[in-house]
Amino acid sequence: MLSQYTSKQRKQLGLYFRCLSAHCLTGMLKNYYVAFDFDLGERLFRKSYIVYVLKIWNIKDAEDLKKVIAWLMEDGFRYEYKRMHSQLFALNEASRLKYLEESREEQDYTKLDVVHKCLNQLPSGDISAYGGSWVILLCRIGILQQYLSEEEAWEYQLKAATMLQQNYSSWDDYFVAYSCGSHFSAIKPGIHNYYYVTGMLDLMTNGTLLNKKLAWDQQLLPK
Repeated sequence: MLSQYTSKQRKQLGLYFRCLSAHCLTGMLKNYYVAFDFDLGERLFRKSYIVYVLKIWNIKDAEDLKKVIAWLMEDGFRYEYKRMHSQLFALNEASRLKYLEESREEQDYTKLDVVHKCLNQLPSGDISAYGGSWVILLCRIGILQQYLSEEEAWEYQLKAATMLQQNYSSWDDYFVAYSCGSHFSAIKPGIHNYYYVTGMLDLMTNGTLLNKKLAWDQQLLPK
């Protein structure tokens, strides 16, 4: 399928995919990895970020990578989030606060608190942005590590981008949904007084790329 795209469209979609994965990018090179793809330098010299990502997802080979991608596409914490969202959304504010207070000693209270704090910002309760962003980032790493062919990675990225376009109507919606999903799925869930500066945060606050040059509803099929 990759061969059906013109070089111009491949270049444009490559940038689009990198921007979709920008949520997952932190550190000094986060903006560099939005502008450029990973290359041999990341395997030989700048290995720390690649090693970090493979470690947090417990990926040791191509089979592990494909299993993680499948889980992120099919679940990625969104069913658990949606269940809590539905529970809270059905209650009025007073009942909601009472329910939260009564749940303080429950194991999943911190997750429930995240959902409550995101209720108005994310009325759909859909955090598939979290899984979709990581799928695209893992595909980029998969090519680098030779766990995926370029054709396989392109297919996965297209599926993820299609899901994201179907579920969100703008970069802003996508940003909010990923943020809620990231707080929810963290090792220590919660919305804190600090935040990590990611490549996406920089795109949203310090540039015009997403607003003027890279429309959310990019055409994903070959022209």
